[in-house]
Amino acid sequence: MFRRLLTFLFYFLFVLGAIGVCLVLLFPRDKFLNWASSYIEQRLPGIHISMGDLKYVHPLKLRLYELTISDDQKEWEIPVDTLLLSVEPRYPIDHIGVIGVLFGGDLSFDLNRTTSERLELRNLKISEVLLSELKLLEKTIDRTVEGVVSLSGRATVDQRRLSDVRFSGTMRIERFQTSLRQPVLEQNEVRFDRVDADIVLNGKVVDLTGGRVEGPLLSGNFSGQIRGTIPISRSEIRFSGDLVPQPALLESNPALGDSLSAYFKRNQTDSIPYNIDGTITEPFVWFREP
Repeated sequence: MFRRLLTFLFYFLFVLGAIGVCLVLLFPRDKFLNWASSYIEQRLPGIHISMGDLKYVHPLKLRLYELTISDDQKEWEIPVDTLLLSVEPRYPIDHIGVIGVLFGGDLSFDLNRTTSERLELRNLKISEVLLSELKLLEKTIDRTVEGVVSLSGRATVDQRRLSDVRFSGTMRIERFQTSLRQPVLEQNEVRFDRVDADIVLNGKVVDLTGGRVEGPLLSGNFSGQIRGTIPISRSEIRFSGDLVPQPALLESNPALGDSLSAYFKRNQTDSIPYNIDGTITEPFVWFREP
């Protein structure tokens, strides 16, 4: 029985590879790309796919070039430089390995279809994505954002309703910098060397816990929630935490340093509790009593 199963898998993978070679080599490139895009769009309603090129890579791999994924209304768009799809003999037949490059960073995950009609992205890793390349983010919050973001964890997507995305894992942003709508401790921009947090995405709700920020002027902690809506600019945010002013901030502004020293002495603390409420576009920062 086991030998027959191995024989079946061998011939199945052989035929799959042969079909891939024939499709790429024998069919006109443009017609095949149009067919592939249409096939994917039929399987994923509401999604538009365009591909610049496609090549077969031995063994059992397809490499896509200049891939663009968007919704029908073009409210969002994900450009992917390259995407390598591979069938690995050591995994079940319904498993596909995915490696790609997008927004200046690297993407990899193992794609499986579960019994509950959800697509599972295991071992999901997104590393060194440039925030400055996320034009939708810049357009949404109406200001530039710089930094390098990395994510790792596990995600699932409902095949029939792609807005039903669930993700749990960790997030890190390095060299984060953006301007502020309102001055905070007399600073018009925020700069952090590193931002770390645990993240859970469930549909349109994002929960961030165990957050830590470290920067040359401010450090601290945070936790909170983002509740997504349409348009994205009206998504609600609610965060709280504590800020710890660093010596460089106090030294650069003696008057602020004196007032903060008095505050710390009066409350017997070295941090400042804060809250952030409002929307992604118009967040409001306020300090509360310890």
